[in-house]
Amino acid sequence: MLQKFEAILVQLTRIADALENVGGSALGVGAAVPSNPYTSPEVPAGYDTVLNYLARTNPEALDLMGDPVADTQRDGFWLKHQASRRDLQITSVEAPAPLKEVGIEMVNAYPIELLRERLGD
Repeated sequence: MLQKFEAILVQLTRIADALENVGGSALGVGAAVPSNPYTSPEVPAGYDTVLNYLARTNPEALDLMGDPVADTQRDGFWLKHQASRRDLQITSVEAPAPLKEVGIEMVNAYPIELLRERLGD
């Protein structure tokens, strides 16, 4: 229960911050919803990266991580191993901007069914 409350609080804080940062004070002016910084370009249909999948399906999990890149490495190892065992294809895609900033140019994209199995919906 406490975890759900914390996740809701994080989302409400994001909304409040976005509304505070809106230029002007006119009524009816809305804040833009923050975009997903972990979206990689040109991911094939049926595939996704670990960080983008989490950002879409469970963004509060990323908020709770100190370093999402490092904190999801075990997931990537598991996914890579399971894909190999099951003879499932993995594809390499361009990394999103936050990863490029730390020197990571490419990331793996895994079948969505495998991501769902590891990370949930």
